[in-house]
Amino acid sequence: MKTRRRYSLKLLFIILLVIGLLIPQTSIMSLISERQSWRYEARESIAQSWPGNQTLAGPLLLIPYQLVYDVKEKVREKDGSEREIIRTVQTRDRLQLLPTRLNIDSKLASTLRYRGIYQVPVFTSQMNLSGYFDTSPLLELQQENRNKQLVLETPQLSVLVRDQRGVATPPVLKWDGQELVLKPGSNLPEAASGMHVKLPPLSPEQPRQLAFSFPLELRGMLELQYAPLAENTRIDLVADWSHPKFTGALLPESRAISTQGFQASWRTSSISFNVNGALEQCRLGHCGRLMDNTVGFELHQPVDVYQQSERSIKYAFLFIILTFVVLHLLELLKNLPIHPVQYLLVGLALCVFYLLLVSVSEHLSFRLAYLLAALAATGLLTLYFSAILHSRKLGLLLGSSLLALYGMLYIILQSEDQALLMGSLLIFVLLTTVMLGTRHMNWYALTRTDDNNGLTAMNTGQNASESGNIRNADTQPG
Repeated sequence: MKTRRRYSLKLLFIILLVIGLLIPQTSIMSLISERQSWRYEARESIAQSWPGNQTLAGPLLLIPYQLVYDVKEKVREKDGSEREIIRTVQTRDRLQLLPTRLNIDSKLASTLRYRGIYQVPVFTSQMNLSGYFDTSPLLELQQENRNKQLVLETPQLSVLVRDQRGVATPPVLKWDGQELVLKPGSNLPEAASGMHVKLPPLSPEQPRQLAFSFPLELRGMLELQYAPLAENTRIDLVADWSHPKFTGALLPESRAISTQGFQASWRTSSISFNVNGALEQCRLGHCGRLMDNTVGFELHQPVDVYQQSERSIKYAFLFIILTFVVLHLLELLKNLPIHPVQYLLVGLALCVFYLLLVSVSEHLSFRLAYLLAALAATGLLTLYFSAILHSRKLGLLLGSSLLALYGMLYIILQSEDQALLMGSLLIFVLLTTVMLGTRHMNWYALTRTDDNNGLTAMNTGQNASESGNIRNADTQPG
């Protein structure tokens, strides 16, 4: 009875030990979060000396104008009489025109920048923007104000860029047969970052389609977005990054991804993004809203070592429980007492695997880091199992089984879309194996056997002691 109570206490201790091993598991999760924050700081450090996420919007044609007209007013004299005067009024406003057609051809080259052990993808995009503006709205504006004098001021072309540091060289605009150099600053309210250029005067009496084009070398980091400010926009992109993550309001109309890079094309219209609403906000002084609706992509890093390490740690509890269950079954079946301290050391060795995985994956590829960590953990546990079970065969069997489980876990980690399904199936198969393998076991008989062995050992020890006393008594002189 005393031995059974001791067994129950040991079983309770093992259960508490499994729960207690959640502490190092949580500590490793906190370590991953800390390393992720350090990587974010490294990214911010690179962004201080390299352009950050980029958004390109435009071009936009702005035509300031004045309306001059006479207004009749009545003025009261000092003697109380009234007389009518004519006062000249001048009002200022601006006409904002979108390109009727905008084509953006972009070729992007990427590279990696480092801060310590952390790497961040950056890019240089060679673009060519072309299209044309239709000046028919000028004629409509003049017809709407027939009784007023329309005075057109110097028009300008504005291009908005999220991070102006990314413009490598001042672009040269080809406009109606002329070449004009764009200057820094968008010259728009609440949207200072960008470029602008003053254009030759326009005539409202002669509507025209003014063609334009200019090259643009734009640098940035991680993400590139396009705000299609045009009646009809076509964007063609060729990049050398093989893992794009498409973002924005619309996905590409067509795309092709290979190991050498990707190609993508977008087609949008002013109706798709309600561009006129953004133009009205700009006319009221909020031109930053022009970059709200975008299409684009992100230079996604699919092998995120921290994310995959974090996902793998979620299975640590399963590995600990399975290993402890198998050890306890062998302890009962083979009548090999395993001390609780030995259970603790096995649990810590299982947790050290994840610590090795996180630290090594920061310097090597995740695949190689996972292989080295798995071989180190299973090699150590195989030697330890062989010692505590007094059987090299059992040690090799447990070690190889554990290595196979690590291999299954790696497959699950690589399958992002089916990770939950494969993980659920793995747990079900393992639980089924344990249940079917132990369905004929008599757990009470195993416990009684342990008790009988204990009583037999106690009786054997008592008989040996009594025999020794008798021999000692016989050898004493009478």
